Amino acid sequence: KKRPAFFKECSEFYKKYVDYVKEEYLLLAKEIVFYLSFYAFENKMRSLGFAFAVPTTDGAQNMFATGLYDLALACVNSAEGKEVTSNDMEYKAGEEFLVVTGPNQGGKTTFARSLGQLVYFSKMGLDVPALAANVHIFTDILTHFSVEESIETGRGKLQEELMRLKPMMEENCTNAFVVINELFTTAANYDAIIMGQKVLQHFIGQNCRGIYVTHLKELTEAHEKVVSMRAMLDEQGKQNHKIIRKE
Repeated sequence: KKRPAFFKECSEFYKKYVDYVKEEYLLLAKEIVFYLSFYAFENKMRSLGFAFAVPTTDGAQNMFATGLYDLALACVNSAEGKEVTSNDMEYKAGEEFLVVTGPNQGGKTTFARSLGQLVYFSKMGLDVPALAANVHIFTDILTHFSVEESIETGRGKLQEELMRLKPMMEENCTNAFVVINELFTTAANYDAIIMGQKVLQHFIGQNCRGIYVTHLKELTEAHEKVVSMRAMLDEQGKQNHKIIRKE
């Protein structure tokens, strides 16, 4: 009664904007729970001695990470009192794919996972499990990890892998980040090399960047934009889970 003009405007506003809503506010209400939960988790991991960094996203500089580690493995190992090995990586000018070879249980798959986490967390605006990092912006993340043969489908492992690769290679994946782990392990080496070369050449031709874990050293020479990295052994010939640039 004291301010009839104001409340008349309110009533007219409500009638005009009966479905008015800010989608950003609704999303924030849901997403803030996730981000607060992540940073609570991050603080817990920091208290256990694990590093996190705010990644830069400078496309004019080389993509790199120092002290990069697999966060999932860190959770498991911290509960069991085991150490987690960190690694460094960098894509220099003209380099698009890291091809990682080396002994079994040498940390190749763990390194690939940590690199996927680096890109994924950066895309979500989160801190990354590393000491420092500069991560380029990618349109998408494509992954292909080895799985066991499926009894239900009646297909062999090679056919399963090809069926899972097909949509990845048919869609427009320009400027995606690709993580491939141990493809074509059931094929003869000669066939696996030919197919692996074609997979690498395809994704490099699509202006993608990524990592390819394999037991085939020939794939380190599949393309001029491929970088060879190796899982190393210590002086006693045991795996030390360090991944370095090496022919």
